[in-house]
Amino acid sequence: MTLVARGDFPGNVFRLLGRDENSATFALGWTLEVSPQFASLFAERVAGRKLSATDRFFRLQQSGADKGFTDLEMRFGDELHAIVEAKVGWLVPSADQLRRYRPRLNEKGLSRSKLAMVSVSAATAEVARLSLAREIDGVRVQHLSWGDVRAIAKKARQLAPGFEEKLWLRELIVHLGEFAAMDRVRDNLVYVVSLGSAPMREGGSHTWIDVIEKDGSYFHPVGRGWPSQPPNYVAFRYRGRVRSVHRVESYEIFPDVSKKNRLWISTDSDHFVYKLGPAMRPTGELRAATPDDTVKRSARVWCAIDTLLSGEFKSLGDARDETKRRLAAAEAGAG
Repeated sequence: MTLVARGDFPGNVFRLLGRDENSATFALGWTLEVSPQFASLFAERVAGRKLSATDRFFRLQQSGADKGFTDLEMRFGDELHAIVEAKVGWLVPSADQLRRYRPRLNEKGLSRSKLAMVSVSAATAEVARLSLAREIDGVRVQHLSWGDVRAIAKKARQLAPGFEEKLWLRELIVHLGEFAAMDRVRDNLVYVVSLGSAPMREGGSHTWIDVIEKDGSYFHPVGRGWPSQPPNYVAFRYRGRVRSVHRVESYEIFPDVSKKNRLWISTDSDHFVYKLGPAMRPTGELRAATPDDTVKRSARVWCAIDTLLSGEFKSLGDARDETKRRLAAAEAGAG
C-alpha cells in the first residue's frame, strides 16, 4: 500500500505538511519537544554552552503585539530565550524583521548573554554573514544551515536511549534531507562565464584567462547579478568556444581581491575567490555561440555538467536549453 497526499508521496510523517518553510519549522519544533537529546544539543549550539535547565518551552507561529509571527521561540528556564527564524531557500531574515521581534526577548528580564536570535536557511554561515545582522539591539544573531540542524539531529539519534526518540529523530533527518534532495538537479549545474584576453589592469599583462590557467582561481562579486552562493562548478568560454569546466574546491571572501593576488584588479565589495580543481575538457568542440543562438557574447548561463562535457550538444545555447528543460521537469515533479 502506498500513501498519496495531495497527489504526492510523503515519505515521512513531517512530509504530510509539505516541503515548505512551515513543514520544516513545525518538524523542528515537534522534534525539540519529543527528543530531550536533540533539544539539549540544539540549545547548546545556540547558547554556546551546556545548559542544565529541565523546564523547556517551545512555541510555533506565535503572534505578538508587533503584528508578526515568529517561526519558533524556545526557552530553557532562566538560561536561554531564543527566537528562530527559518527559510527554506538561501535567504536570511532581514534586520527589520528581527528588530520587530526583539522586544519579545525582554519578557523575563534575562541578561543579554542569555538571549539569542537564530537564522536557519540553506545558506552556509559564511555566506549568510554577508547579509545577516551580527546583533540586534545588543542581542547576538547567529546562523545555522539546515545541514547543521540535520547534523545535530544525527548526533542526537546516536545518543538517544529510547526507540521512540530515535524514531522521531529519524523522521526529522529524512525530512530535512528532502530539502537537499530538491536541489539535486542543481547540484550538477555549472556556472558558465565568458573571459576576455585583454589585460585585467591598465599597464599590466595578467589577463582573466591567466587567472584560470596560471593561478587556478576565479573570482566574482557576491550577488548583484552574480551568484550569492558559490556554485559547485564553473566553466569558462573564450576564443569562440567553451574551454574547460572546473570543480570549485574551496572559496574565500575578499572585499579587495588584489589582497589575495597583487596581479589581480582591485575591488571594493565582497567577492568570492574560488580555488579551482583540474580542468575537465568538453568532448569535441562546444561552440560558444551559433548564428541563431540567443546566448550573447558576454552572457553568463547555467548548464548541467554533462551537457558541456558529453559531446552530445554542439553549442552553449543547446546545452543551456536542455538544462532549462530538465529544471522545468524537476520543478513539475516536485510540485
